[in-house]
Amino acid sequence: MATHTQQHTAANSAEERDGSTIRLPAIWTRTLGELTLSYVPDAGVDMIPTRVYPASVEEDWHPHSTHMTEAGHLPMGCGALLVERGGTRLLIDAGHGRISGEDLEHFQHAFGHVRDLPESLAALGVDPAELETVAFTHFHGDHTGWARPDAVEDPRSLFTKARWMVGKGELESAAPGAGPVLAGQDERAVAVTDGTEIADGVRAWSLPGHTPGHTAWILDTGDGREVVAFGDAMHSPVQAEHPDWEVVLDTDREEAERSRRQLVEYLARDGVYGFGVHFADQQLGTVDGSGLWRPWTDADEKGAS
Repeated sequence: MATHTQQHTAANSAEERDGSTIRLPAIWTRTLGELTLSYVPDAGVDMIPTRVYPASVEEDWHPHSTHMTEAGHLPMGCGALLVERGGTRLLIDAGHGRISGEDLEHFQHAFGHVRDLPESLAALGVDPAELETVAFTHFHGDHTGWARPDAVEDPRSLFTKARWMVGKGELESAAPGAGPVLAGQDERAVAVTDGTEIADGVRAWSLPGHTPGHTAWILDTGDGREVVAFGDAMHSPVQAEHPDWEVVLDTDREEAERSRRQLVEYLARDGVYGFGVHFADQQLGTVDGSGLWRPWTDADEKGAS
């Protein structure tokens, strides 16, 4: 497992390489009460801000330069979240999967930090074949990567025996005749509705709009706090301040904005933290009294507020 020193060194190396004022994270592990969370990196990409957020213009980003590279791009990480509490161990999302870094969408500048989720899991001492549950926020490719039918040579995917927990609306929104998104989807996928508890202290929160069945996962720390793994309900810390900024891939702009506003309001409660998988190196944090994203600090790790 990477130590804090190794994480810091990796971050500094990334800064020297790409000139970022905010970097993509290496593996990290944090403990909140009975809950242990580990970020499992898989890839990183620099985005073109005004294309990701088409309602914004270049001038809107001047106050947010600390979230950007010196070249004016917005770093976003791709990966998964390992959740451990008592006898529960599960993964939220499954990374980007095998990528060359060469095939770019129009809103992407470059894949600058390509990592490998299987290697990251191994560094955490986790055998993916032993994981029994993978919960998905939604079906976009950078969240289903290593669980897809073509992820590895084994058609069962990297996670050979896991059950797939998926928002009911996500399963129902699949286009007629489309092939399965996940390996063995018909047999292995469990349709989950809002409020369903899939494991001790892990329950679903329906936050549609980015996709029809987009689902956040609320994690109980056991000491009065909560962590919300909210997937793509927000893509960057700036959306806490600008929930009206839709994302280019939102399927329903109005519904996505309603979900973002619900999320920001929830994260502003005492003792509630959020995990934003794409939030560069500010993935874990909360919304402060002024409505801004406040990244996790060592003081947060010491106990319940």
